[in-house]
Amino acid sequence: MQVTCNACQRSMNILDEKLPKDQAFSITCPGCKNKIKVDQHLKTPDPPTPPQQEEALDTAGMVVDQEEFEDDEELVIYDEDDQLALILDEKNQSAWTKVLESRGYKIQYAKSLEHAVHKMKFTHFHFIALHENYGNQDLDNNPVYKTLIEMPMVIRRNIFVALMGKNFKTLKNMQAFHKSVNVVINESDIEKLEDVLKKSISEIEIFYKVFKETLHSAGKA
Repeated sequence: MQVTCNACQRSMNILDEKLPKDQAFSITCPGCKNKIKVDQHLKTPDPPTPPQQEEALDTAGMVVDQEEFEDDEELVIYDEDDQLALILDEKNQSAWTKVLESRGYKIQYAKSLEHAVHKMKFTHFHFIALHENYGNQDLDNNPVYKTLIEMPMVIRRNIFVALMGKNFKTLKNMQAFHKSVNVVINESDIEKLEDVLKKSISEIEIFYKVFKETLHSAGKA
């Protein structure tokens, strides 16, 4: 559904599947910060046709933070170029938040394992910070981790996943490869988090730059 700001005339797209059923809600225009009440979906007799899930995850122009909706609850809308990060590490949440915000990420958290999986299905995150014991689950049986490793590669390769825990050696590439993540970090190195992410993100960006150039030259891009 398209919403137009009545103050600055900026158009915004909200996925039909993320609209609260039978409820009006409010959004804040990312341009002029004007508050807009949205209720036109209540006047539509026919249910909207949901887009394919891959399109919603990969190419959505706007991302809506969908929580439990209440009447006129304000939704968070992000610009297309915003970098979104999901932090799933309650123990080190403040450290992750500080470092990721300094790198320009917009931060989100989850209330539970189920909430985290829901967010990952309906929002394209560029960065996910995960603790090996998030939700008091061991990693291999954690539904969040299973959701990550079962993602189609066309989606997964666009998400930087950092895995933290006491059983990892920081920046150990073989451990990261074995766990299908981009970097592993030992909890004891939390004070070095900024330097660790700077190094690992830079290396991944270089790798995928070469990878995409290779695909392009082979006519597969």
